[in-house]
Amino acid sequence: MSTTIQLYQHLLEKFSTYSIEELIQLNNETVKGQGWGSAKATFRTAIIAAFSKKGLDLSRIVQKEDGFTSINPVPVRLEHNVLVPAVD
Repeated sequence: MSTTIQLYQHLLEKFSTYSIEELIQLNNETVKGQGWGSAKATFRTAIIAAFSKKGLDLSRIVQKEDGFTSINPVPVRLEHNVLVPAVD
């Protein structure tokens, strides 16, 4: 488990230097890929955390139901500081 935590911390540090556009592109490439192992989930969680640290509104891609919060694994685009699902 410490390996996953170390990976997450490393990614948070790395993603802090990325622009919002770079993070969007990285997110969109990640969610289009196949399979969701623990490493990929950790990677996406770090991307979402980086979006949050940059002050973006994530409410359009976050769902809260029955006390659980989940983030939709969808490509996104930025509209007025809000991440919204991208429609292809």
